[in-house]
Amino acid sequence: MKSRKTLLAALPAILLLLVVLSWARRGPTPAPTATPARPARGGASSDEFPQIDLARLKAERPVVKVGRRDIFEFGAAEPDPEQQRRAVAPPPTTLPQPVAVVPTGPPPTMAPRALALNLKYIGSLENGKGLKVAVLLTDRNEVVTGQTGEMVANRYRIVRIGIESVEVLDVGSGQTRRIPLKGN
Repeated sequence: MKSRKTLLAALPAILLLLVVLSWARRGPTPAPTATPARPARGGASSDEFPQIDLARLKAERPVVKVGRRDIFEFGAAEPDPEQQRRAVAPPPTTLPQPVAVVPTGPPPTMAPRALALNLKYIGSLENGKGLKVAVLLTDRNEVVTGQTGEMVANRYRIVRIGIESVEVLDVGSGQTRRIPLKGN
């Protein structure tokens, strides 16, 4: 009975020893060999392999300037001095002089009615360089952001960003509106 218990206790060690010995006898596995390519439908022989141009590995690669811009900073990236030297100024353009238009018809009898404004001004952000970004909320609870001069919600252009309000131009009607800061 005692020898049986000893044999059962030693059984896992014996099995492990057998597995290791069988694995060691096998030796290293041979590397896979290349099989010839199948002949193409055109009747090419199986001796033809596609050629890989290994010479292009030694070819010089273009230099990439990584990390030139902080993604958490507002505004445009710092201009590259090398590109500034190469840049050529465009020829000056002459703008046509404005022509005074004298209305000939009767004045409009009624001012255009203001459309319902579906934006709420919920705040602004400013970076160290003085660039401000207005944060607005649409009636669909979508957050839109923009700087002065940018279009938001495909309808409004931000005219001015203040501390307690933002002025937007409704591009469709041409009216400028002041949106006060909304709390909660």
